Amino acid sequence: MKELKKVKMFCSICEEMHEVSLMEQTKEIIVKGEPIKYREVYYKCDKYLDNNIFMSEDLWNMNLINSLDEYRKKKDLLTSKEIKEIREKYQLTQSEMAYLLNLGEITITRYETKQIQDASVDNMIRELNDNPLFALKMLEKNKSKFKRYDEIDKNIKDVIDKNIIVFLNEQELIAKYIKYNKKSIVNGNTILDIETLTNVLGYITKEIGPTKKVVLMKLLWYIDSLSYKGHDYSITGLVYEHMPYGALPIGHREIIELSSIKSSLFINESEYEEYRIQFNEKYKIKRMKKEEKRIIDKVIHKFKNYKSYEISDYMHKEKAYIETKDNQIIPFTYAKEINEF
Repeated sequence: MKELKKVKMFCSICEEMHEVSLMEQTKEIIVKGEPIKYREVYYKCDKYLDNNIFMSEDLWNMNLINSLDEYRKKKDLLTSKEIKEIREKYQLTQSEMAYLLNLGEITITRYETKQIQDASVDNMIRELNDNPLFALKMLEKNKSKFKRYDEIDKNIKDVIDKNIIVFLNEQELIAKYIKYNKKSIVNGNTILDIETLTNVLGYITKEIGPTKKVVLMKLLWYIDSLSYKGHDYSITGLVYEHMPYGALPIGHREIIELSSIKSSLFINESEYEEYRIQFNEKYKIKRMKKEEKRIIDKVIHKFKNYKSYEISDYMHKEKAYIETKDNQIIPFTYAKEINEF
């Protein structure tokens, strides 16, 4: 347990106004049959040695939400905060978001407080976040339920206008992966997930700082290959081709335009065009699975200080490169034989 600060308030233990300690501790409870550890915050009356802990209603609610959100994270579900952020993105009330998704009126209120959504609803909320055209379609479908229809229609269209270039770029990338929409040795048994890829790109560039496109593309290949080597699945679902500077993912031009990074074209010392990639400070890095983060960190640690020609030379020595030909897709069978880090 740890003391956060002193707070002057009415103490429900001794029923007096005085300073109490605001404390935190890690606590374990059972949620849906599973043990969950979470951060619990409470007050402690320093006048008593025993039976000296109490909570306000606000603290009790916050602790409940914290425990449920830890379960959500474990199950890869949106947290209550993330659901609220998606709702506020479209300037919706809780009941309006429920109407939009054709749910019961108080369903979103429950999800933002004391109830865990199931996977099907979670997927629908993610679709709402990722695809404003889906939001527009659902608004039209449930039009009769909205008193603020015109205002909400404008809000959604404003989101579309603001993100249209990003959205169209993502759709172009998705189109290039239509033929790879089944798990196979080509995509590392992972179907491309734009959100995951965007987050991985953001995390890499935030950790290593501005880098060249050549380096970033190789880091992606090593991350996916190392994941496949250990777990028989890649992280991003990208498909890589044998190119002069090493492995290059299909859709690489669209990849460097994803929202978590910024790309700029410059002329290098050899008078060739190159892209420099850096983290987009407006992007918020999302949580990752611990094992995936460990793999990404391991690759970053290995290649963080490599120059573009150094990482290309390193990749050229991989069996995956030696035994494939120009423009050939590099199957993930070779991931099992990548050089040891």
